[in-house]
Amino acid sequence: MRSKVLLALALAAFATSAAAQTVPAGSGTLNGGQRIQASGCGKDTDSMSVALNLAANGTWTATVDGDDFSGTSSSSGRVTTLTLDGGSLAELGEELEEEATELCEESVAITSLSVTQAQLKLNKRRTMAKLQLKASGTGMTSGGSGTGKFRLKANGAWQTLP
Repeated sequence: MRSKVLLALALAAFATSAAAQTVPAGSGTLNGGQRIQASGCGKDTDSMSVALNLAANGTWTATVDGDDFSGTSSSSGRVTTLTLDGGSLAELGEELEEEATELCEESVAITSLSVTQAQLKLNKRRTMAKLQLKASGTGMTSGGSGTGKFRLKANGAWQTLP
């Protein structure tokens, strides 16, 4: 009897582990806003739209106001964690440099950037999605160094693919 219980627990653990890695393929156009904040320069908010596609093989692509991003993903239940690939992280850095330069009214060079959260959450029926991305970094201006934060939040209808 004990071996049957151990076998059942082992199978349950395996099934849970496999389910945690399953990425729910789907797509949606999500609308929301983004905010950038730079020390000594203030903050700026803007509306934006994200066309996001998740593939079952664990990759994703997104177009945010005409800029393309991509990377890998992993899921646990209805929550999918997104990781930006190297090119997308560089593109995000370039976009944030432009935004910070405009906000600070002088040239800003980002010296470090890290994405602290990039997550897609689906509702129970997997028909609606919420996307959140947060990043922080440091940068240099002619006046010295400073820190900055970026946040993107969007939501909308989600189409899960079979």
